[in-house]
Amino acid sequence: MQSSALDKDFQRNYWEHNSNARDYRHPVVKFFVKQRLDWLKQYISLNQLKSAYDVGCGDGFATYYLSKIIKNVRGGDISEKMLKLNPLPRNRLQIIDAEKLPLKSGSFDLVYTWEVLHHIPNPAKAVNEMARVSKKYVAIFEPNRYNPPMFLFGLLTKQERGVLRSTKSNIENLCINAGLEIIASQYVGKIPPNKTPSLWLPFMRRLPFKSTVLSGISVAVIAQKMIKNQQLKRSH
Repeated sequence: MQSSALDKDFQRNYWEHNSNARDYRHPVVKFFVKQRLDWLKQYISLNQLKSAYDVGCGDGFATYYLSKIIKNVRGGDISEKMLKLNPLPRNRLQIIDAEKLPLKSGSFDLVYTWEVLHHIPNPAKAVNEMARVSKKYVAIFEPNRYNPPMFLFGLLTKQERGVLRSTKSNIENLCINAGLEIIASQYVGKIPPNKTPSLWLPFMRRLPFKSTVLSGISVAVIAQKMIKNQQLKRSH
């Protein structure tokens, strides 16, 4: 019997035998991350946060560069191979199930995930866990299914099939249902970090990061924990 694209064992096995085409030091990857961090800084004072946790940290695109801004950055992933490729010290990394994080509630100022929810069978559980573990903020970047190349990528690539359910409204609803308040939600980016030819980078640098529903390769959402009296008002 063929396994589902969203089966945990399938995803674990795939990432134990595959990796990103480029590592965190590649110029295209570095610019890709810089754009995202610059966008996050518009809404969150990253340099004032004390801690952050990367759910599905993989081989370290986000963890490496964010660790230059926030002192205590840690991460977890389903794949041991990916953790071995991550440049963070191994004692800051762990094997995790994103739907049941082995972390205390309210233990990190920022809990974030980049292009991971579409690999998870139940993204609602994962976002609920992120909200539980977060002390202040949750940030999510996911592929935009309405971008034509991303839609084809999800349609034709089994391990990326979850892209087909990845919409801005779905991600917003995941955050709201987890008791979070959305503070930013946009279509962003035009540079696939593993596919963009290096020679294109000077031109791609000129393109605006904020994008339209068709041009943006990703959906970016930032949410925050609601204070208790806000939660009580919404429950009545």
